[in-house]
Amino acid sequence: MDLTDVVLEYDELVSAISTLEKRREELRNRIMNTFKEKGIDVMRIGNVELRRHRVDWKLWRVRKLKPYLQERELWDMVESVDRKTLSKLIEKGFLTEEELEGMYDVETRYSLHVNRV
Repeated sequence: MDLTDVVLEYDELVSAISTLEKRREELRNRIMNTFKEKGIDVMRIGNVELRRHRVDWKLWRVRKLKPYLQERELWDMVESVDRKTLSKLIEKGFLTEEELEGMYDVETRYSLHVNRV
């Protein structure tokens, strides 16, 4: 395969992936809408099982959080609002959920898991 063939095949793959990802998102939206409309979290069709998994994401309010963490001398450990780092500080007992109340909004997101059964 010469470089021309490699470049042309690469271009075809990138285009096909883009098309597939767009279609996957359309199908995902339709499936998620069905879950919502029916009020269910699991759907089985044939040997395919779909599960909707709910996750509440905290959208941190930096203007409130940063001064509080600076006062507690924890800002240097965070440096930016990173949900994983903040979760670790809570797990290790440096912070509690209660003291951070009001410093974030919660956005519900759903992931979609597919299993063959």
